[in-house]
Amino acid sequence: MHEVVLFVLIIASGYVASGVIASGFMLMTGREEYALKPSNEAMRLAAVGLTIFTGPAILTANAIRSRAEQPPAYLPIVLAIASLWSFALGLLFVPLIALMPLPF
Repeated sequence: MHEVVLFVLIIASGYVASGVIASGFMLMTGREEYALKPSNEAMRLAAVGLTIFTGPAILTANAIRSRAEQPPAYLPIVLAIASLWSFALGLLFVPLIALMPLPF
């Protein structure tokens, strides 16, 4: 049971990190959608890096938004892929957060 709870918490932390990064990007650029248009190689590299960290949030939001136009199996498949992606991000972020000193 402990492993299941840990698995769910790591997935949730990956979703949260992805959502915070995606929301921060949209807030800084002033755009309401996630559409990157890189103009040179440095911007392409930055776009790939940003997409790696914002992928689960963007993928989930787009899948939920377009669920009426897609076949019934589309949403569960996309959510499974986004959950695995979030698990990988959670495995990256949870140890980093655990290393941070507590403010109190």
